[in-house]
Amino acid sequence: MSAPPPVVFYGASGYAAAICDDRRASVVAYIDDFRGDRGDAIDGVPIVSFETWRGSLGDVPVFVTVANPRARRTLAERVSAAGGRFASLYHISGPIARDVIVGEGTVFGTYISIGASTVIGRHVQILSLVSIDGECVIGDFTTICPSSTIYGRVVIEEGVFVGVGARIVNEFDDPLTIGAGATIGAGAVVMRSVCPGQKLAGNPAQELRLLAAAGRM
Repeated sequence: MSAPPPVVFYGASGYAAAICDDRRASVVAYIDDFRGDRGDAIDGVPIVSFETWRGSLGDVPVFVTVANPRARRTLAERVSAAGGRFASLYHISGPIARDVIVGEGTVFGTYISIGASTVIGRHVQILSLVSIDGECVIGDFTTICPSSTIYGRVVIEEGVFVGVGARIVNEFDDPLTIGAGATIGAGAVVMRSVCPGQKLAGNPAQELRLLAAAGRM
């Protein structure tokens, strides 16, 4: 087996370390805008500033290890503006359909299932134990947290955050759409389309402001 390719992680949190543990890449440095170039390291791998990366590691592809979709977009745009390129961390095998289309900078966690004819955008993070049905669309910069299920024809637009254990279920022929920038809370069950920017929680999922007004939060 060949050695995993070198990559720089943009982000030096525990979240980054968890992604690093899957061993699909050899992390040669972490970029951190606050701790960089202070002599800190994670398991012996140095934490550097953005300027150090650009000056001495700019030819190494970057993976942005930030869970928040909006922050991930900002950092990816910064890397692009500096002439950097991106790493992707995924394999098409087992319960992942071979015709799945995947954009750059995307990661798949372990033990996930993705159905046929699914399209996944750029810088998407699909974490462990996620199940996605066939013919779904997952927009750029979306985060799908562990143990979530997306069933039926579902279109998730850009920058959506799907919390741990959430269920998005469409039992009809027409697509169910989760609008850009929406947040689906942990454990929420969504069975209808969601407007852009909405924040939902609960079973059945409702807007957070409605739950708060009803005293259920």
